Amino acid sequence: MRTLRCLAGLMAGLSILVTTHAQTADLLETRSAGQIASLASMLNLPDGVIPLDFGVAKYRVTYTIDYLGLPHEVSGALFVPVDEAGVTVECAMPTHTYMHGTMFRRDDAPSYDGFEGELGFIMATGGAVCLMPDYLGLGSSDEVIHPYCHAESEADAGIGLLAAVEALQDELGLGLNGQHYVSGYSQGGHASMAMAKRMQEDPDAGFPLAAAAPMSGPYDMSGTQLPIGMAEEQYSNPAYLAYILLSWQQTYGNLYVDLGELFQEPYASGITDFFDGETGGEAINDFLAGPTVDIVQPGAFDAIMAEDHPFFLALQANDVYQWVPESPLKMYYCTQDEQVFYDNALVAEAWMNDNGATEVTTVNGGPLDHGGCALLAILGGTVWINAQADLCNPTDVAESQEAALSWSPMADGAQVMGLAPGTAWTLHGLDGRVMRSGIAHGGQEWMALPHGLSLLRTADGRVLRMVRD
Repeated sequence: MRTLRCLAGLMAGLSILVTTHAQTADLLETRSAGQIASLASMLNLPDGVIPLDFGVAKYRVTYTIDYLGLPHEVSGALFVPVDEAGVTVECAMPTHTYMHGTMFRRDDAPSYDGFEGELGFIMATGGAVCLMPDYLGLGSSDEVIHPYCHAESEADAGIGLLAAVEALQDELGLGLNGQHYVSGYSQGGHASMAMAKRMQEDPDAGFPLAAAAPMSGPYDMSGTQLPIGMAEEQYSNPAYLAYILLSWQQTYGNLYVDLGELFQEPYASGITDFFDGETGGEAINDFLAGPTVDIVQPGAFDAIMAEDHPFFLALQANDVYQWVPESPLKMYYCTQDEQVFYDNALVAEAWMNDNGATEVTTVNGGPLDHGGCALLAILGGTVWINAQADLCNPTDVAESQEAALSWSPMADGAQVMGLAPGTAWTLHGLDGRVMRSGIAHGGQEWMALPHGLSLLRTADGRVLRMVRD
């Protein structure tokens, strides 16, 4: 990991700042395709599994989200494919938002020094724009404790970063094709599920979900993750429970009056000092090491898991699996995961399919623990997303020099300009589904257009956004 963090410093020192309204994008570094190939080799990624077509520029994006009724500035990493000169490729590209796993130190966030930020270069080099929110309370956000596994703020961080990048795309020379994919591992599995759910249920956000790949996430907080963890004689990561209790008390304000109700001493009086954004999870786990019976007050778990207790109600509010995905959704898990129990994926799959989902599946990664499962699952999810996405490729970049598409609204439709005779096109609705298709007959093409947002995609890789009131 130290070697990878050293790699993150390659070609650092570049300083280009782009600002649009409340969003900023600060260029951190640019890596060539060859440097990214070396990273892939260090990670032991099989040859040819991930296309290594482009160099990648990494930006730190800052933007604002609301939490407890107040605006908070947050940060996230943006990875953009670039050509040999370091210029953003002229191509309409999909977005792949990756939600990171549990972290306690703010500087471990993807737009800072975190290892998961290295994976953004791998995810973008094939011709996709990769986004990695740091989350509220991490990265540049230092006003609050990170709201751990809090579905609303996780989704806000992801959707907010998408909106910020969309607002900055002209200044960055960036083209988006309207396909939006989401993945994430561990806490990021929970966060990616929360974000995917929001994308489907809130069409006004303007980012229809193409597909999602949550991995090893605690989707069923109230019925699986917490009950199983609390029942263990000695849970592998007691820092997680403390993280939830402290950050959710900040969020909800009614879980307890004093930590002494839940923890014995010296834990009750000492635990809060560890959640300063500078202390790592290992130190917190070391402080809380030992049998659960020696750390938690007798009967405390039973009390807070009562159905009418505010803590249990908060757990239910942060369950993220009770929805029916209308786009492909694939969950990854491993059976020896000691941190996030694989039953979460099975419960989510069963509920979704029992309630009418037709494109929800799971992948069993085998008898691996949480750490051993991580890279395998993340790579599998990325390959699965790449196989569905309309990735940019070098041919697309050459073809993008063709005439730009434009349109004019007309009664019941639109007049589209820039389609050469014989060009195949498809018209997609807000949900990503194809509404109609055809072959252009001349430079101008009239087509019926529904109300709201539509995306016109051509066979040569161009994309036109049209909005009819």
